[in-house]
Amino acid sequence: MSRHPAPRALAALALMGAALAACQTTGTGPDAGPGAPVTTLAAAPVLATSTLQPAQAEGTGEIVAQNKGWVVRAHPALNGSAAYCLATPKGEALPRLSFRATADEAAMLVRGAAGSDPAEDKAKLTATFEGGGKMALEARPLPDGRVLVPVELPAYYDVLDPFASSKSVTLESDLLDKPVSDLNLSGSLWAINALDECRILHTEE
Repeated sequence: MSRHPAPRALAALALMGAALAACQTTGTGPDAGPGAPVTTLAAAPVLATSTLQPAQAEGTGEIVAQNKGWVVRAHPALNGSAAYCLATPKGEALPRLSFRATADEAAMLVRGAAGSDPAEDKAKLTATFEGGGKMALEARPLPDGRVLVPVELPAYYDVLDPFASSKSVTLESDLLDKPVSDLNLSGSLWAINALDECRILHTEE
């Protein structure tokens, strides 16, 4: 993730969204009508392991921005863990998807859908967007019951652009009790860019 301010990040995401649309192909699968667009997204590079530690409660931290149904909070370094920023949807509805970033790495967090006793320490997570695009990611369970999807900073916008440009997403993984269907992504474009700005201002020395 670069040090560019949010307006530059918005431009980057807009260009990536256009490129994604240009790469759509026509599918004729059993669930698609003739000529229906189907986009297959390449598997994103992720971290096999991550230094991101389980976070404090999502409602803690200093609110640095809020808009479009999202709140971005800055969390200081605590007990040897790195300072980080967290973008979460407003309200208490579960399940929910949040975005997190430190100076060196980022992640998505799924709360309220993890299995009670995951048998694996990591597993594949498939994201299916409302337009039919799919993305394969790697996830691992956290002790607090959430599921973490680590994202390498060089791939930050490549991975998160579909989440920013889509209205909803369905998540499937062996770490989840059941598929999380039609998770609302309204306002996520703003949230992802505000998170980047928070990371630059509040986590980098």
